[in-house]
Amino acid sequence: MKPFKEVINYLAGNSFVIKYNDFEHFSVPYHYHNEFELAYILRSTGKKFVGDVIEDFGPGDIVFLGNTLPHFFLNDKQYYTGNPELRVNAFILQFPADYFNDDQLKRPEFVSIARLLTHSSRGLKFPESIKNQAGTLIQKMYHENGLFRYFILIELLNLLGQSEFTPIASQGYSKNNYTHCDGRLVKVYEYSIKNYNKRISLDEVASVAGMCPTAFCRYFRCKMRKTYAEFVNELRINQACNLLRNSNETIAYVCFETGFNNLSNFNRQFKGIIGKSPSEYRKFLNVEND
Repeated sequence: MKPFKEVINYLAGNSFVIKYNDFEHFSVPYHYHNEFELAYILRSTGKKFVGDVIEDFGPGDIVFLGNTLPHFFLNDKQYYTGNPELRVNAFILQFPADYFNDDQLKRPEFVSIARLLTHSSRGLKFPESIKNQAGTLIQKMYHENGLFRYFILIELLNLLGQSEFTPIASQGYSKNNYTHCDGRLVKVYEYSIKNYNKRISLDEVASVAGMCPTAFCRYFRCKMRKTYAEFVNELRINQACNLLRNSNETIAYVCFETGFNNLSNFNRQFKGIIGKSPSEYRKFLNVEND
């Protein structure tokens, strides 16, 4: 499965797109487009695929994506149950790859914007220290029109370009390498997030990827730099953290609800990944909220 090319529609009288999303869950599959994109998540959780990397996303996150960089956002499993309490609220900003020409980017006033665009081919994430300021500019831009909206765009990109951003995709990733490997990884992740609370056999997940188990193990470790078992445990522990944080369910309930067969293994895996036992983690959350 290759990423499909999305064609961005521009409203009359606008040279770039800024829109506010309010829906049940992200639904656009693995895709790319000719535009640069900035996503500002107000309300939603899940995993983002950027190039060859999968990472968590959550409220307050800002991601800047280079043009033609394959990506998609996949919400956590509970967003697909029809729960009206769970929504996606996000701002999406998109502008053409040639929005700023070479001569413009060579001007000293545009040095930070040029830096941002140059490094965006792997996707970028940003430090907590600028998220509030950037988020305020994005929301202000959404409510402006014409030249005032353009001025805020310049201010926002300049702010992001001056920050200590971090690339998302791996250093060796080539955005032009649209192989079946990318599609396989997407299919494996989608299958895993829907079935992480059940027993997943190696034969099953290898079949989803269209590979034999031995080849799949090599492939997955090469792409993710971890085994598939480690990956599933991380998914389960991530969901366990959500339940411990957002419910009063017992630790035993959380253990079995997230796919673990016994408490001792659950406690061991949880502490190995989070650094605290489930009970210590819940106590820590209670102290933080006091």
